[in-house]
Amino acid sequence: MAKNTGKPSETFFEDVWRKLGKRAYCYRIADAAENYGRTKTIGHIRATPSDYIVTFAGETIYAEVKSTQEKTSFPFSLLKKGQSAAAPQVLSAGGGYFVFAHNLTTDTWYRIPFGVIAAVKAIGRSSIPWSEMETLKWNPALLF
Repeated sequence: MAKNTGKPSETFFEDVWRKLGKRAYCYRIADAAENYGRTKTIGHIRATPSDYIVTFAGETIYAEVKSTQEKTSFPFSLLKKGQSAAAPQVLSAGGGYFVFAHNLTTDTWYRIPFGVIAAVKAIGRSSIPWSEMETLKWNPALLF
């Protein structure tokens, strides 16, 4: 399998919301990789809370998009420190924070509430098996 850059999954995610037109708004938060792509210089960019802010059906959420070739589980090591620090703050303020995980081996998407990740981390686990996330599968076709 080719190296996973994450870009195809991010493009797919953006296209889902773009196709909904005025019914949805998806804003990509600029990160260090995007800054380098624009300027070709390495500069200090503050950690971002997530990849996107998405509004749909009257709800605004923070959305982090991750893709993995891991066959058995979603590893929390894919989440950066800044994201893991921001998510509990968002939840404490009453907001929504979701990790949209793309399992590349099965081409399956999952919409994982950060509260679930925090609960699993709290019991000492470093990943969630795909088999335990059947109810968290995300089918963008159902949005249309």
